[in-house]
Amino acid sequence: MSLTVGVVGCGNISRFHFSGLEKAGARVKWVCDLSEKTAEPWAKKFGARWTADFRPIVEDPEVRLVDVTAILPAHKPVCLAAIRAGKAVICEKTLAETADDALEIVKLAEEKKTIFYTSYMKRFIPAVEQAKALLPSLGRIVTTHIRAHQCWGDLWEAAPTEGFAHTPPGGMSGLRKSYGGGILVCGGSHILDLIVFLLGRPRTVSAAMHVPEGRDYDLLAAALMETPNGVVHFEALSHPLNRIGFLRDGWDERIEITGTRGRLELFSALWDKPEWKACLLVHTDNATGQAVEYRYAPESPFDRALAFFCANIEKGVQGAQSRFTGYDVDELIATIMKSSSTGQTQAVHWRTGA
Repeated sequence: MSLTVGVVGCGNISRFHFSGLEKAGARVKWVCDLSEKTAEPWAKKFGARWTADFRPIVEDPEVRLVDVTAILPAHKPVCLAAIRAGKAVICEKTLAETADDALEIVKLAEEKKTIFYTSYMKRFIPAVEQAKALLPSLGRIVTTHIRAHQCWGDLWEAAPTEGFAHTPPGGMSGLRKSYGGGILVCGGSHILDLIVFLLGRPRTVSAAMHVPEGRDYDLLAAALMETPNGVVHFEALSHPLNRIGFLRDGWDERIEITGTRGRLELFSALWDKPEWKACLLVHTDNATGQAVEYRYAPESPFDRALAFFCANIEKGVQGAQSRFTGYDVDELIATIMKSSSTGQTQAVHWRTGA
């Protein structure tokens, strides 16, 4: 029997979830969006029912999985309702508007023993998985440089007067309304998840951010973190340079992990072009002096993530990814913001298990 799913939110990111659900053999019974026009193509494609209200989905006894791809403010109410109804949940990143809200969601999922995933799909990039497998070969990990430099156009010189990045006087930008912030939330959150995934939960954070005057979102977030596996230099940057990076397309996202016996260098490709752009991993072994390159055919990490999530839900198990994944990132975001605003190093106060 195929997994019956309701998808809440039919905007831009949902196309990757619909692709993954289809490839995983799931049955999409419901699509939910405030705009019937936005939902209509997906309803037709899957023969699904449309609703502007998520409640019929969580109340449907046939639905086993609620996939939340709506804007950030909708995450908490939909996730809590789905968990209370006993449904498995996949939620797009970031999990919630605050670390407190994220904690409330994951603690309820723990209490109800429902399967719950925050979809940080970069864990499922083959080069990232290979890097994780090769970590023991590095010996003692001493330092990591990890960053996301994303080409958002020229937001540094002048404030936009219209569009998604415009912050109206006394109002809120589209970035803040939909995603909760700027580059730290939109781009840096994935990198923070990879820090936890590869190196463990950071213990301390010393951070700085740049929020331009008159705007409600950041263009730069940088931090020095102490982890169980060495020091991490983290940076998320919005920039106007459209010819830099691994593939010279403006996308410059990379990880460099250095240990006492070797180094891993991972160069990430543009996230929304998985059908024709792929990542590169280089492993340098100090003992042999050899550098091995791992190159992969283009493959969607969304498809791989959804396949993992759906397979575990069908089996009724949480599997290798913790319910706390989304909370971990939101707690780090909150700590980075606090460190930046106070100008002081902050201990990360983890409030639930790893």
